[in-house]
Amino acid sequence: MKKLSVLCVLLVLAAVPAFAGVYYTAKTTAEGGRGANMQDMTVQAWVAGGNAKVEFEQSGNPMMGKGMYMVTKDGGQTLYMVNPEEKSYYKWDMDSLMGMAGGMMKMMKLTYTDAKVEKISEEPDGLVAGVPTVHYKFRTSYTMSMSMMMMHKTTRVVKVEDVWAAPKLVEAGLGIWLRKTPPKTNNEQLDALLKAEMGKVVGFPLKTVTVETSTDEKGKSETTTTTMEVTELRMQVVPDSTFAIPAGYKETSMMGGEKGKGGEEENPFLKMMGGKRKPPQ
Repeated sequence: MKKLSVLCVLLVLAAVPAFAGVYYTAKTTAEGGRGANMQDMTVQAWVAGGNAKVEFEQSGNPMMGKGMYMVTKDGGQTLYMVNPEEKSYYKWDMDSLMGMAGGMMKMMKLTYTDAKVEKISEEPDGLVAGVPTVHYKFRTSYTMSMSMMMMHKTTRVVKVEDVWAAPKLVEAGLGIWLRKTPPKTNNEQLDALLKAEMGKVVGFPLKTVTVETSTDEKGKSETTTTTMEVTELRMQVVPDSTFAIPAGYKETSMMGGEKGKGGEEENPFLKMMGGKRKPPQ
């Protein structure tokens, strides 16, 4: 009977497509600064090669509510946000977001000057979540100026980032959450500097501590400290079904618009800017 039970388990496992992969949990906290609580979140994730699923267990960001998850099957080149409560999903389209951000930058005449990104140190360090890491330290600084209508503001930003990366972790899907470089600023020069320096990190970060200090023209400073740390990590078999969007889920738009005639998405923000975009094929 025992042999029969073992045989049944093996047959079931053989029938479920699966790949050796990684499971991890990670927690992000932020202190100081306005809106810091929006960055507080806890996720659990499954990764196998370029496939990844990141589920939000706790989140201060309404766009990443509890129970929602991001999923990709190509290392993050195409990324979807899934909402099980509403049985819907939409393409997490960073190109559209950055395009709108660029438009806002032009409206506010937002500019970056005196930009500098430097690697301060790199040395082997201890374990994070049981995995050997290399500790990198980077310093980024720039002056940000904004001019809109009668309002003018200049802010000096200095950011110090400590990164503990695991060089032996190479699965591309890890990059959708465990990022080597920060989100783009939409300034070509600064983004190129960030990519050139912080892109030197080998493997993927298991812990980051970022201390950002902003000082305005009157000398008033504000400091925000953001910490992301992987608290649990293990290798395990991950079924391919983990990365599938459930059948019957409705596709919607990132900004809440609905699909128009011909299968195109009617995005209210993009429409206001004179554009539509086709749904993913």
